[in-house]
Amino acid sequence: MKNYKPRIGKNVIETLTLGMYENPLVIYREYVQNAVDQIDIAVENDILDTKSDGRVDICIDKNEKTISIKDNATGIKSNEVLKFLGDVANSQKDREKHKGFRGIGRLGGLGYCEKLIFETSYKGESIKSIITLNAKQLRRIIEDRKIKMDASTVISVITELEKEEEAINKHYFIVKLIEVTNPELLEIDKVKDYLSMVAPIPFSKDFLFSKKIYKYFNTRNIKIEEYNIYLNQNQLFKAYKNHFLKNDKIISLILDINFFEIKNNENEIIALAWYGISDLLNFIIKQENIERGFRLRRDNIQIGDQDTLNLFFNEDRFNHHFIGEIYLIGNAFIPNARRDYFNDNKTIQYFEQQIKEEFKKLKSLSHTASKINNRTKEIEEFKEKKQKFENTKYRSEAEEIHYKKELADYKKKAKKAKNKLRNISKKARKDKSINVIFKHIVDKEHFAIEKTNNVIENKNYKKHRFSKLNEKEEKIVLEIFSIIDENLEIDNAENIKQKIIEYYN
Repeated sequence: MKNYKPRIGKNVIETLTLGMYENPLVIYREYVQNAVDQIDIAVENDILDTKSDGRVDICIDKNEKTISIKDNATGIKSNEVLKFLGDVANSQKDREKHKGFRGIGRLGGLGYCEKLIFETSYKGESIKSIITLNAKQLRRIIEDRKIKMDASTVISVITELEKEEEAINKHYFIVKLIEVTNPELLEIDKVKDYLSMVAPIPFSKDFLFSKKIYKYFNTRNIKIEEYNIYLNQNQLFKAYKNHFLKNDKIISLILDINFFEIKNNENEIIALAWYGISDLLNFIIKQENIERGFRLRRDNIQIGDQDTLNLFFNEDRFNHHFIGEIYLIGNAFIPNARRDYFNDNKTIQYFEQQIKEEFKKLKSLSHTASKINNRTKEIEEFKEKKQKFENTKYRSEAEEIHYKKELADYKKKAKKAKNKLRNISKKARKDKSINVIFKHIVDKEHFAIEKTNNVIENKNYKKHRFSKLNEKEEKIVLEIFSIIDENLEIDNAENIKQKIIEYYN
């Protein structure tokens, strides 16, 4: 076995490019992740003063079918370029300090373009290194079964290295995708939406609750890592807003936010979360609101997507009643290779147990919000029915009596609703989230049902006359009217009676 050297076949490269991710947009996350890691290193090495001096610029040219992702971080020393960029899955990064550490993400672009180019220069060197990987040639090699190269040989064959002069104070790293083959990667709005939920970027200043989030995290001595990332010269911010939309119309508001935290057995915080409290917390947020659902974040980079945490609610749909972020803290949370979840260990298992308990509380909150909305609607419905009753001129005493009985049923239902709201108000005094919803939806008028006792008295109706009938015949027709009232819906009964009246007059 000592002399045996395993051979890694060429097809592994296909797995690491096209086969690794379901969503092609993930390559943006991989390159952004690498860029912000280098910004951290640039700060550590005094190449940049602070993280805010770092910048990642993404440029998409749809007409030219090109993408470039540039950072002003460390760059790579010219004598280490091949070591850093030529080796596969042999990253020199510290997995406990850095967001990316496996050394495979940089190959992601190979599956979506004709050429993948890396350009870099290190501060203090007057050299620009250019590595070009021929993705078109790679596909030909992989598809040709006659070619028996191993993976390392294939990478060597498709790679070219060039050197050019550069200003000595320049430091940068650029990824370029030339002749992009997947149109989705060139859709600027799609890329913006994706990065606005995935990338480690700030909240928008328009999001009213961003200061509250920062303040809460700061009191726990936890800093949210944020970087300046631009797409076609426009800075990116998280997509959270102060309302929800349906068909581009505002249908619900974020009233406030609340927090929860998960601690381990040593009383250390391992997860810190915020979530929005809306006035329609009992409804599923529509898909056009791309921020819906709880999101997992590690180093402020999203892990998985809007559906990742569905299974930790008793019913999947309840995750989409909320917006929120759960920041996982500590080196025990290790993202898997696809970054759609975490490697299994005792810490992630403990987190899963605790998050289920937190989500039970939120499901209960959603149910309470539903009760508040439904009970207030029952009261409002009674008031509407009462107003309509008082403003309606009825065609007969039978019709008025019918609707008076119906109104009495609505009043009875409204009184029950009022009592249930009083019970919820007691809960609201102890629960901040319930209190916010209750105060927004319920007012004093919802408890003023007693004021609606004075329903109008029956009106005096003219006795039906039938000019074509004698007294005996009239009596028979009126008896028929009574049978009609007893056996037909009130509107149908009145319509038929009116036609009979017209016929015999």
